[in-house]
Parts: sequence; C-alpha cells; structure tokens
Amino acid sequence: MKRFPGVRLIRTLAFAACCLSAGTCSLAAELPRLADERPWTAAEHPGVKLPAQELTGQLVYELLLAEIAAQRDHFGVAVDTYLELARSTHDPRVAHRATEVALYAHDLKGAQEAIGLWLAEDPGSTGAREALASIILSQSKMPDVGDQLAALLASDKEDLARDFRNINIIFMQHPDHEGVLALSKRLAEPYPQLPEAHYLVGSAAFVAGQNELALAEAREASRLRPGWEASALLEARVLQGQDSTKARSFYQDFLERYPQARDFRLLYARYLVELKDYRAAREQFSTILKDAPGNPDLTLAVALLTLQLKDYATATPLFEKALELGYRDPDAIRFYLGEAYEEQKQWAQAAQWYGAVAGGEQLTAARIRVALMWARQKQLKKALELVRAVPVQTPEQREQQILAEEQMLREAGDYQGAFDTLTAALHRAPDSADLLYERAIVSDKLNRMDVLEQDLRRVIALRPEYAHAYNALGYSLADRAVRLDEALTLIQKAQSLAPDDPFIMDSLGWVQFRMGHLQDSIATLKRAYAAQDDPEIAAHLGEVLWTAGDQAAALKTWEGGLKANPDNEALLSTMRRFLH
Repeated sequence: MKRFPGVRLIRTLAFAACCLSAGTCSLAAELPRLADERPWTAAEHPGVKLPAQELTGQLVYELLLAEIAAQRDHFGVAVDTYLELARSTHDPRVAHRATEVALYAHDLKGAQEAIGLWLAEDPGSTGAREALASIILSQSKMPDVGDQLAALLASDKEDLARDFRNINIIFMQHPDHEGVLALSKRLAEPYPQLPEAHYLVGSAAFVAGQNELALAEAREASRLRPGWEASALLEARVLQGQDSTKARSFYQDFLERYPQARDFRLLYARYLVELKDYRAAREQFSTILKDAPGNPDLTLAVALLTLQLKDYATATPLFEKALELGYRDPDAIRFYLGEAYEEQKQWAQAAQWYGAVAGGEQLTAARIRVALMWARQKQLKKALELVRAVPVQTPEQREQQILAEEQMLREAGDYQGAFDTLTAALHRAPDSADLLYERAIVSDKLNRMDVLEQDLRRVIALRPEYAHAYNALGYSLADRAVRLDEALTLIQKAQSLAPDDPFIMDSLGWVQFRMGHLQDSIATLKRAYAAQDDPEIAAHLGEVLWTAGDQAAALKTWEGGLKANPDNEALLSTMRRFLH
C-alpha cells in the first residue's frame, strides 16, 4: 500500500522537540509548519483571524498521535483525532490537515465535516472549495454536502453570483442528475432575486430531463437580467429539443435585440448546421467572422459550409485564408482544398493539394483520393498501383486502402474482382462491418443473394443501430419482389433509426410499390426526391408514376434527373424499359 506522506511527521516531531525544551509555544505561530509546505500568511487569507491558543503538552501529544496513526495506516484514529483538534482549536490549518487525511483515507463523512470546519473559519479558502468539489465529483450519487454549500454561499458577501456559477460547473459534471436538481433547488431557495440561482436550477432541471422547469427557470433568470446570454442559451437548448420552429424564432428574436451576443449566435449557427440549413448557418458564421476576421477557426467554419453548398469559387479562397491565418491543422485544410477542386473535376489542382498533405490523419486518405481520381479518368492500372503503394500503419488505414481498391474495381465494372478483394480482406478481419457491408453491395451486382443476406445479417449483429444495413437487406428483397412483408419490416426498422434519410424513404416507397400500394408509394418517393434529387430516386418515382398512369409526370421526373446526371445507368435503364 502507498504510504501516507511522511514529511509532515518529521516537521511535527521537530516542532514537538522545540516545544518540550522551550516550555510552551504559540499554536498560531508554529502550526504553519505542520499544515503547509510554505508558511501560512495573512495576506493570502484576508479576513481570517487565527486563534491565539497556547500549544500545551496535550495538544502536542494529539498532533503526534494523529500523524503517527496516519503513518501506520491507522486512518480511523488519525481522522478522529484531527477532527477533534479542529473542533477544539478552531484553526483552519488543522481543519485543512484533517481534510487531507480524511480524503486520503476515503473517509467521506470525515472529510465533509473537516471541510465544514475549515470553511467556518476561512470561508474564502480556495483549497476548501476545491476539496468540496472533489468530494462531489468522486461520488456516483450526490453526497450530502448541502450544509457546507449553503454555509459557503451564506458567508460570501462579495461575489455570490460567482459562487453559484462555480457550483453549477461542478454540478454539471455529476452523474446523479436527480440529486443535483434537488440540491440546486435547496441552495437557490434563499436567493429568489439572483439570476445565477435560477440558472443553477434551470441547468440541473435540463440535464435531469425536466424541460418545463428548465424553461421556467431560464426565463426567470432572463427576466432578472435581460440580455444575459447564459440564460438565453439555456432556453434555446430546451426549445431545440421541443420544437425547431420555436427554437429558430427564439434565436432570431434574441439576436435582433442583442446582435453582439456572440456565444449565442455561435450556438445558433451550430444548430443550423445540425438542421442541415447550411446557407443560414453560413450567414451566422459570416456575421461572427466580421467581428473576428483573423480567427482561423471561424474562417474554416465558413469555408466548410460554403463547400457544403458547392460554392467552390467562394470556398477555396476562404480555405486558403484559414491556411494563411495559421490554422492548427494545415494538412486538414490542404485536404479540404483537394476535395473542393476534385468536386469541380479540376484534377491537377486537386492532386496538387492532396499531394501537399504532409502528415496527420489525412495523409493516407489524401493519397487514396489521388488514386481514385486516376481511376475516374479511366486509368485503372495506374490507380491500382498507386493505392496499393500507399503506406499503412494501422488496421483502420489498411481497411481504407482495401475499400478504395474495391471501389475502383466496382466502378470499373469488375464486380468479381471487387468481390475477391473484399473476401481476401475478410479472411484477415472477419468481423469488419464496413468490409462486410461493401461485399454485400457487390454481391448484389453478382446476384449472390446468399452472400448478400449473410453479410448484411452479420453487419446487423455487429452494429444493431446501423440503419443502412437493414435498409440494404430490405431493399434487396423488395427489388427482387420476394419476402415483401419481411422487406417492409426491415425498411421500417431502418427508418425508425434514421427517419429523415432520403434513401431509406426511397426504399420504403419502392417496397410499397412492389406491394401494390401505388398512392402511398408516390407520396413516399416524392418526399424522398424532394429531400435528395438523386437519379435512382428519380428512376423509381418515374416508374411508379408511369405505372399509375401519369406518364407526363413520369417523363418530367426522368428528364429532371437526367439534366444533372446524364450518364446514370440506373435512370437510363429505367427509361429504356418504358420508352423503347
């Protein structure tokens, strides 16, 4: 067992020898050598008056008894003795030492009493507050520290708001949400006019899932302190979980009244990203960036949103600006620049930026992207040589390499080669969900329904929350018009996991079509196509419309899909079946 620190015993023995030879000494004058590595000074503890108590032979004996007991791991005796000394001397340094010993002994009850004694004599002690915080955070259930915290708040005449903010920081890290909420209510009750008190209760209520209480407390805090960002942010978070329309309206109203509320605007921008409203998110980030034009993080955020909107002419100089401003991960920006040029099919510039990636997480991915570009330019042999030459150091990088090789072969129409590549890789990593999923997709091209179903069911077992595995299996059954009830169940499971995914909506519309529910199918496929103008969704929607007798709408849908995707084989094949 790790021995209790012995330096204090040496100082105690030296001090005792001094006292026994000199008669009596002042406890207030000498105890600093017992409690601290460096002398206790009044300047560091303003307002604390140390007791002027003589150090008697009995006190020396008890101090020695406590330290020797601690050295010999008799912590029960040590804690009890130090607590009794703290009670009798009213000296904050003795209470400090009692706290240290009790915490080392994992004596929660003793530590709490010692901290209470410490705070009673030195309410402003940072060490006492930190010790109390450590007790709170070390327990899975909220400990009974209400008396100590209430006393701490009552004794602070200078900055009570700060105390509530600090308590909130500690409470938000604690797993006992109900216990935190109960204690927060108790602590806040004597301070009905303090915004921070209402904010403490509101934050605790939000974490505990009591949203109505959280909303009420946030609004009361804002009433007491109009324009306070902290309470406004709490209200916004509650509304986000209840109603996105109300949340957006609240964000907009607050920012109209308080346009300089930067943290609030930043949270709004992030919320818009979560809603996938990238254009609105970019507007908010751009507003923030105007006030901080030299901030590389904000510049990168605007660049990424601009890239998402496919505004490459604006995105690329923003990325370059973030690079000039010294963004902490320049290779990440070089990779994004490569993506931007690749999206525009400007292969030389894309290769240049990918080639500039010098290290980090993006290095392997950048080299793989260069190889994939060669493959898309019909130079499969060169592409395969490049991807096979990519140095890999981890299993994850090896998997990226295999998946890239498989993708090249699949896109070149070599489905058997892709299947064999994945099968060889699965011999080394039989439980790789990504490799299994990709082999299932290739198996569909080879009409190997046995392997497809086996692999997807294994993926579902490995990743039961992976919506696309259920969707792929359900769609494969529906596309073959077999086991349609099972196909519907699988796709509905996928939709329960990812309700807004347009490709899962497409699968649902397709199985509805196979089951003869034409109007349901049309409605579902229209929602899917509105969410994602994908050519395969266009092919499905057009086919169902044609079958339902609305040939004009079918032709319009197909022609719209062809404008953006003139070479899509699935769409062209569907049109050939009906038009020739």
